[in-house]
Amino acid sequence: MNKTAYLLGLSGLIPFVGLTVLMHQPWAVTYFLSYSAVILSFLGGIHWGVALQDDKWSNSWRLCLCMLPSLLGWVALLLPVTLAFALLFVAYALWWGYDYSQVKNGDYRQLRRCLSVVVLVCHGSWMFFVIF
Repeated sequence: MNKTAYLLGLSGLIPFVGLTVLMHQPWAVTYFLSYSAVILSFLGGIHWGVALQDDKWSNSWRLCLCMLPSLLGWVALLLPVTLAFALLFVAYALWWGYDYSQVKNGDYRQLRRCLSVVVLVCHGSWMFFVIF
């Protein structure tokens, strides 16, 4: 995998981890949820771009499905905090599964596994903090 892509992917975890560490700050929840919604939208955009470039991927079903992460991220920002975290957690987990089923590149899968696990742990930590 391209070293720059790998490093950028890992650096994208900084706000997730940093804001999770700072979860006791009252402003951190808003920043975390906003960043999470933006990144979830980005994940749909990856498949949107592939679908537009590759004829075998370009069909109405795939293009519509690629919009789902953006819509779920937006809806999460409208929900009470507890529900927002739950929706984002489920959306990240399901999109990871979809991503894994569609992209066969081993390097990409390995990077996505690392990124997804950290993102899910951060969301789980927030849900624990918000509930208790």
